[in-house]
Amino acid sequence: MDALLQNTTFWVAVSLVIFLAIAYKPAKKAFLASVDGKIDEVKAEVEQAAKLRDEAQALLAEYERKQQQSASHAEDMIAAAKREAEESKTLAEQELRISLERQQRLAEERIALAEEKAIREVRAAATDLAIAATEKLIAERAAGPDGDKLVDKAIAGLGSKLQ
Repeated sequence: MDALLQNTTFWVAVSLVIFLAIAYKPAKKAFLASVDGKIDEVKAEVEQAAKLRDEAQALLAEYERKQQQSASHAEDMIAAAKREAEESKTLAEQELRISLERQQRLAEERIALAEEKAIREVRAAATDLAIAATEKLIAERAAGPDGDKLVDKAIAGLGSKLQ
């Protein structure tokens, strides 16, 4: 053992063990502090990522809700437009039917007036023709001796008709 105490390698090894024993606690603290700092950084990043994920999910939910509202609103607008188009169609059909009925009634009235006018004209023409024929017959009958008798008879009967 004497030789061991005289050996420099032994004393270097002992010094190294003592140095390591002394340096172990502060090195351990520094190493653990460094590791704890990294752990804290990773935890903070994880928490930040979780917050960002939650915010993204909230935004996604909001956008999905808005999309559903927009789709619902669009469907409502389409339904309203269809109702308005149907109402406009019905109204236009009613107005067209009324207009056609009015035009038909006016045409029928014009036809009736034209018929009445034609009947009056035919009657007037027939009356004129009958009067002309009657005048011609009377003129032919009144031209001879029989005509004088008829005139005398008409004059005589005139007095009784005037009373």
